[in-house]
Amino acid sequence: MQAEDALSCDQLSKAAEIWQKMPVRFPWRFPWFPRLYAMGVVMTARIQFTKDAIDKLKCPDDKSDVLVYDLDEKGLAVRVTKAGAKTFFVVRKIGGKVHRVNLGAFDKEKTKLIPLRLKAKQTFAGLEDAIAAEKTKTETQSVTLGSAFKGMMSAKSKITAVTVADYEKTYKNYLQKYEDRPLVSISNEDVIAMHHEFSEPLIKSNGKPGARRERSANKAIVLLGSIYRFAIVIHAKQGKRRIDHNPVDIMKTLKLWNKNNRSKIRVNPSELPDLIRECLRIANTQPMRDVPTSFQCVSAAVLFMLFTGVRPGEVSKIKKEYVHHPTRSIIFPERNADNELDTLKNGKEFHLVLNDTAYCQLVYAMKHSDSEYVFSGVQKPRLGESNVRDFLMRIEKKIGKHLPRKILRASFISLAEAADIGAFQIKILCNHDGQGQTVDVTDGYKTAYLNEVRSSATKVESKIYELSGASQKEVCREFLDSLVKLDEKELHSKFVSL
Repeated sequence: MQAEDALSCDQLSKAAEIWQKMPVRFPWRFPWFPRLYAMGVVMTARIQFTKDAIDKLKCPDDKSDVLVYDLDEKGLAVRVTKAGAKTFFVVRKIGGKVHRVNLGAFDKEKTKLIPLRLKAKQTFAGLEDAIAAEKTKTETQSVTLGSAFKGMMSAKSKITAVTVADYEKTYKNYLQKYEDRPLVSISNEDVIAMHHEFSEPLIKSNGKPGARRERSANKAIVLLGSIYRFAIVIHAKQGKRRIDHNPVDIMKTLKLWNKNNRSKIRVNPSELPDLIRECLRIANTQPMRDVPTSFQCVSAAVLFMLFTGVRPGEVSKIKKEYVHHPTRSIIFPERNADNELDTLKNGKEFHLVLNDTAYCQLVYAMKHSDSEYVFSGVQKPRLGESNVRDFLMRIEKKIGKHLPRKILRASFISLAEAADIGAFQIKILCNHDGQGQTVDVTDGYKTAYLNEVRSSATKVESKIYELSGASQKEVCREFLDSLVKLDEKELHSKFVSL
């Protein structure tokens, strides 16, 4: 370092020492201040804020702007730009970061320093809480419908794959279009509008509207409510809710849910002959082209549902290993991590005791199935919903009536009632869970031996033959005379309950 530079630095050091001792630091009184400021010796400039003092402030030539602090009010500063603009700020360092809050521009005529200092004091004191509130608001705004749904699905580790698929299907069909919206932005009115939109019928390919989607609309909004309940809990911090309410609650408050009445459907007794006849005919019909079909398995599945009342979605879950031949029954296992796709709706073990006709359908289907499942599709291990739906559409042409898949279960229950079977026995046959507000509590104490359940199933079978006039031997596909003998001891010793 040259001598003149050393002397200059020595002078600046003395100047800095004088600066630190000054009670009122008004830098522009001293010609050496800009150089001290540029060297970083003087980090902040402080003056007594008066209108005249602020009006005289100028930005150093080598700076684009400068902050000058008030000696009286902590954190109050004025920013002076090279262009001469002057703006008041509250400046505070929080968590290692400097935050500035703009209090407005300086106007020598209009600025009132006393109210300004009072506002600065309040702002400085509340800045930490304001920043925390803004951070919370930002975090809350980042919780969108899409992110909350993904979080919920990741957290729900105990739900089955079937339930996961059902949630994802409902979300995709109805809620996905809103996935970028923050949860806090969805109001009560938005939920009501969504429910109305989801209930509207879709236009079919022929240009005509379909049926109103009332049950689907309810299901979609129920899922939305579940997403909110999850988000309210998971995004709470230190007991404080970031998402403070569930807008789906408005549906219950205003009683806006669509009435979820079960469809009153049934195969008319006069239609049973054609239904059974067509099932057998289609199964025996040779395809017009030399291609494999699933007609035999589907035909057996349709008759199986008619003679057992099993749910449409559960007929494809029957594995060959579930068939217990000594009692002519199907034993669905209790749900676990390995078999959740092949268990029943309630996940419990269930003995589906069969009448002879239903059992013969199993035997017939197994002879035409190369997979581990009793009812299989073409090059598919299990029968698909579309296979059954398409098969029923073929029968519809003969009967002249729409045949949804669940009509077979509904018909079985009605036929069981007509056969004078008691309500408890019908629940056992159909695996109706013994839970819920409308269930007779005494059912929880009742049991039924397998031979009693088989007797009830056989009564329904007899009723179907009485009304249809069909030949049992023909419907049983010639297997009736070759059935293995029943294990009467097991039938009389094992029992089932709700």
